[in-house]
Amino acid sequence: MSPPRTVNRLPPRRGFFARTWILWVFLAIAAAAGGAYYYYNYATIASAEVAYVKRGNALTSVYGTVNVDPVEQIIVHTRGSGQLSAWKVNQGQVVKKDQVLAEMTDDTLLRQIDSAQSNLAQAKIRQSLGPPSAGDLKNAEIEVDKVKKLVDAQNLAQVEYDKAKNLLAELRDKVQNEQLALDSDVDTLQRLLDGLLATQKQNLLLSPIDGIVLNIYANPGEFLPPQTQLCKIGSAANQIVANVNEEDIGNLKKGMKAEIRLYAFPDQNLPGTLLAVGNTAVNQAYPVSFSLDNPMASLLPGMTGEMNVVIGEHKNVLTIPTRAIRHGFVVLRVVNGVVEEVHCTIGFKTLETSEILAGLNEGDAVILSNQDLYKPGMHVRELNAKDN
Repeated sequence: MSPPRTVNRLPPRRGFFARTWILWVFLAIAAAAGGAYYYYNYATIASAEVAYVKRGNALTSVYGTVNVDPVEQIIVHTRGSGQLSAWKVNQGQVVKKDQVLAEMTDDTLLRQIDSAQSNLAQAKIRQSLGPPSAGDLKNAEIEVDKVKKLVDAQNLAQVEYDKAKNLLAELRDKVQNEQLALDSDVDTLQRLLDGLLATQKQNLLLSPIDGIVLNIYANPGEFLPPQTQLCKIGSAANQIVANVNEEDIGNLKKGMKAEIRLYAFPDQNLPGTLLAVGNTAVNQAYPVSFSLDNPMASLLPGMTGEMNVVIGEHKNVLTIPTRAIRHGFVVLRVVNGVVEEVHCTIGFKTLETSEILAGLNEGDAVILSNQDLYKPGMHVRELNAKDN
């Protein structure tokens, strides 16, 4: 009997997970790293500029939007009619008093001037030649002398001498009248020409003041009748004009101090003094004018901004910078690195500082700038505190 055969069996086959566990571990690590990368780079923002809620004094004020306007503004009108032939200045250009702003032409007027100049020249020639009867007068004077000699020599009757003298007197009157007519003709034509030239001069539009060209209302080639608005000239000196709602206007008095901020200079507070309060409202807003305590050389007409006139104060209250507030009451607070949206109750408010009546606590960090970049739930890794 032969010994039993030995059978060599293959080791048992391992499962799929057992064979690929290293791959799964690698994928898990990659996913975790990707999630961390996404969280770190997309669900968080590197830093935020914040200020902290603190106690201080809050002011209440009358608020208004402002414009920089020239102290004096003059509309330049056409005086005569004609075609606007050329502008001699540009909008925004600084001009001097009596500087030519524009020229107008009137073809009919030009023809009248040419005709008057020609007629005047001819009249002056006639005037220089003298009266037409001057020759006859000279001959009559010679004739009177001859007749007198004949009468004195008793060669001619006295009556002939009297006739000659009468004729001479008539000619003298005639020559005198002719000279007066010649002089009058020249004088009349000269006055006519002067008037036409004065009218033409009116077609040179001059600046009434030293200032700046604020607006231009007409284009070259247009025919403009008399009293057409041509342009607006503003004085070199500027003032701040604010529009204040009618419910606030009663709180303002001449001499009050104002804090003014122009959008062209967002980081500069410009102190001003209230000069006058208008007595006529436009769309329920009254104009109020201010002078700047320290006028800026770079101030230009047309600049806009905001202003506050302080009329009250609350002491030792919670305050934050006004620019941390959006939509009038929304604040973004950062708690443990996470952004929260908080709806606050706002008390006294100026362009710089606002009083917090409810919604925030002393020491809370609120985002000051670029609020649109931050969403509730977003993480902030670093806070850049700004002193308020």
